[in-house]
Amino acid sequence: MPPTEDSFTCFPDDSGAEGQEFDPCEYINVCDPGLACVPSDAAVECDPLQIGCCSPLCDLTQPNTCPGVGQECVPVFQDPTPKYADVGICALPG
Repeated sequence: MPPTEDSFTCFPDDSGAEGQEFDPCEYINVCDPGLACVPSDAAVECDPLQIGCCSPLCDLTQPNTCPGVGQECVPVFQDPTPKYADVGICALPG
């Protein structure tokens, strides 16, 4: 789920009409801005037959606003630099 490097890179949004919360995805640039393509087991609302689905980025210092049932704001990076210490992604814990 998390990127392997401690950085973010912008890509053109190729989602078209799709790429909304819980829409299936396979590539990093097919989710709407503010969402990331995560493994489909990150939310019960995701289709388990798909490789991934779009889930919101979140702020670890704020109250949980994740839209999925049981989702929590979990860290994007395992050992982030201070720049990304508060960056999370909505996913099921575990």
